[in-house]
Amino acid sequence: MVPILTAEQVRSADKHTIENEPILSIDLMERASQAFVNRFVELVSKNRRVKIFCGTGNNGGDGLAVARLLSGKGFSVHVYVIGNLNQCSLDFSKNLERLNSSDRFIHIEDEKDFPLIDDRDVLIDAIFGSGLSRPVRGLHGFLIQHLNHAAAKIISVDIASGLFSNTANEDGDIIHPWATIAFQTPKLVFFQPKLAPYVGSWFVEDIGLDQTFIASMEVKFYLTEASDARKILKSRGRFTHKGDAGRLLLVSGSKGKMGAAVLAGRAAMRSGTGLLTAHVPACGADIMTISVPEAMTSIDQNEATISHVDLSFQPDAIGMGPGLGTSPSAVDMMKKLLRDWGNPFILDADAINILAEHRELLDLIPAQSILTPHPGEFKRLVGEWKDDYEKLSLLQSFCQRHQVNVVLKGAFSAICDSSGTVYFNPTGNAGMATAGSGDVLTGVVSSLLAQGYEPADALKLGVFVHGLAGDLAKKKVGEHGMIASDIIDHLPIAFLQLEDYKLL
Repeated sequence: MVPILTAEQVRSADKHTIENEPILSIDLMERASQAFVNRFVELVSKNRRVKIFCGTGNNGGDGLAVARLLSGKGFSVHVYVIGNLNQCSLDFSKNLERLNSSDRFIHIEDEKDFPLIDDRDVLIDAIFGSGLSRPVRGLHGFLIQHLNHAAAKIISVDIASGLFSNTANEDGDIIHPWATIAFQTPKLVFFQPKLAPYVGSWFVEDIGLDQTFIASMEVKFYLTEASDARKILKSRGRFTHKGDAGRLLLVSGSKGKMGAAVLAGRAAMRSGTGLLTAHVPACGADIMTISVPEAMTSIDQNEATISHVDLSFQPDAIGMGPGLGTSPSAVDMMKKLLRDWGNPFILDADAINILAEHRELLDLIPAQSILTPHPGEFKRLVGEWKDDYEKLSLLQSFCQRHQVNVVLKGAFSAICDSSGTVYFNPTGNAGMATAGSGDVLTGVVSSLLAQGYEPADALKLGVFVHGLAGDLAKKKVGEHGMIASDIIDHLPIAFLQLEDYKLL
């Protein structure tokens, strides 16, 4: 897991590393600048002109060091400095002295000093760093506007100038970068949907901060890596039989919505469930039998909706919600099932909508259950939020209060466990924004829970594999033509990629 640190925590890690490696702060800045340059040269060809815009703090110091290093690699570099040169940081001053004689800088003191920019240029933004805490206005703001309006790509050093790293911006000017090259750790802002235009594509470069010290910090946000998913994935023994591989009950479907039940069922089978029982309304019995022949079909007494579920066969896990509808009979059934089962559920779609409409049912959810809402469904549960940071806070509070695990679906899906710790998922793509994708996820996670995974692990692994299957599908069919069934078709390959790694 990659820890996502606050700006204050990064400063603490910087200070600890400087004091205990030990290393001079100017040398740590040099190391960071070299890491930036190593990534930059992979992104930008030498025939592009590079214009670097530096503030007079340590982010500007990084920019000056980057200018010197790029010049040494044969890039055409032009340096511009904005701010009071009599009030600059010590490491900025040192890097200003180190500039090559050919890399003389232009001091921006007025708008007339703004350079002309065209599409042959690549701009490096090193004006403000992650410690910024107030909106950018005045001459600095006018410069940011000038850069944003130029026909050139911008690459920001560590974070876009003007963007707060831990809280939402209320106003002020902010760089719109093509890419951000961050140091040591991703910023929490990188995972906020509404702030994506101020991040662009992002990369994180290791600058050698003390990992033991970082591990000792109290961290509430992480980025999941492929290695984490591989550690969770269990290997099957040679003598494993279908009873060992989990008995899953899917309670899903209603008249006109049987496709959701089919997608969840197919995904569950493709994710390793040994025995699947699909409980569906009478109108969906033939549909399920034909579409998912591997499943056993349990037929409800109600023709159009589900009204009663028999638990006599003792499933290992229950997934509920896809296509369920919110009819009175479905509400009564869900209330009884929540009361009688007692073990963790997977609740999705209409099951979540029922919870939002009948809030007394929230107290019946067994501890460690899994909820898989999209933002609209989550909003029905917790109410409105003013920004993406408050949304995350509401997610953490909800999970802690009800002792459940929730994935808030979307780009970098946020998985929150019952302790309030959030894990952002790196897999998946915009092609998965298609009807039925969430039903597939329900099938995957339900299958893993039935196979004996701990609920939080089932959710982390399920979301990762679901996104990986979508990424594999993208390579075959692209984003625009992807449908939920394409994700299901690539689930075996996604699991195989993780399994092959475990054999090495």
